[in-house]
Amino acid sequence: SMASTKEIKAANVLNNATTSTGGDGVTLLNTAHPTQNGNQSNTLATAADLSETSLESILIQIADMKDDRGLRVAAQGTQLVIPTAYTFVAERLLESQLRTGTADNDINAIKSGGYLPKGYHVMRRLTDADAFFVTTDVPDGLKMFQRSALKKGMEGDFETGNVRYKVRERYSFGVTDWRGVFGSEGAA
Repeated sequence: SMASTKEIKAANVLNNATTSTGGDGVTLLNTAHPTQNGNQSNTLATAADLSETSLESILIQIADMKDDRGLRVAAQGTQLVIPTAYTFVAERLLESQLRTGTADNDINAIKSGGYLPKGYHVMRRLTDADAFFVTTDVPDGLKMFQRSALKKGMEGDFETGNVRYKVRERYSFGVTDWRGVFGSEGAA
């Protein structure tokens, strides 16, 4: 149950990406993150389900990302994070040698270009079946702080014969820089 709780709390950062306000006063996935050089976006202008087109749009958006002064950031996507419903779509998009869903013999540009070096990760605790996310190599994006590692203990009760168990761990999850994750809430 400790591992399950930890997974749920980690996934809640992404589950609440369109509803919880962050340090800059807007939600994690937003088209208007305020910066000194104007608003910036880390989501698609029109929400879309995971497809070759939507994934390429997000990867282009990451490549065109700018810092607060309006200068391009040398960032790239590192990993696609998906709910279980997208497992087979992600496998086709990232592992096929050729483009999927077309009779053309074009190469799979996402795979051959190495645009997602860590591939994809199925996060089973995501609650939206059509939302997807791309983590980036921007430092201080998604974070996990571990204050106390998992400690387990047990003791037997002489009078009742029962055994008591105790488990303790302290951690927190969050985001420091919104540029660490891009995504779409899906079309539905």
